[in-house]
Amino acid sequence: AEKEELLKKTIVDIETSENIIATSQEKVNTLKDKLIDGSISTNKEYDAMMETIDYEKNLISEKETELLTLMELKENLSKEIEEDKSNLDTLIQDLISKKQSLESKLSEVSDEKNALEKERNSIIDNIDENTLDQYRTIYEARKGVAVAEILDDSCGECGAFIPAQIVNEALAKQVVFCGNCGRFVYQSTSEN
Repeated sequence: AEKEELLKKTIVDIETSENIIATSQEKVNTLKDKLIDGSISTNKEYDAMMETIDYEKNLISEKETELLTLMELKENLSKEIEEDKSNLDTLIQDLISKKQSLESKLSEVSDEKNALEKERNSIIDNIDENTLDQYRTIYEARKGVAVAEILDDSCGECGAFIPAQIVNEALAKQVVFCGNCGRFVYQSTSEN
């Protein structure tokens, strides 16, 4: 948008310079005609006329130089705007593609989340309220990690040693805790 505004201003400046050049050229031609047709009678008028012609010629030269610079700027801005539009179109297509991919993944994750929530709710139905309260307390205290797996007779979260009796109780699906961090611990049956 900034480049398009600058391009508009440059086009106006080009037209202004072209008008000034045309007007000054007309003045020079008119003054030269007066010199030729003999309507100038004194040296003072002649000197004034020549001074005006020189001034107008200098103005034309100055405006032509300015016009070249403005035309180059206009050309560069036009190219940059076209490139920017092309890049923007490519970027928009890329973003649309990524948005569609993201929406697809969000849909998948939402479906998975709903399935997990259903599974969680069916599991919660079989747990007594006292154990759920303990779980919530540990969950809050341990920043969202309330359960740890027993790995090589150690708590999978804090690394503390878990006695054999606790490991056996965990294998028997009893509710047991790590003596160090207080998390619920479980033993995976696939290790046996």
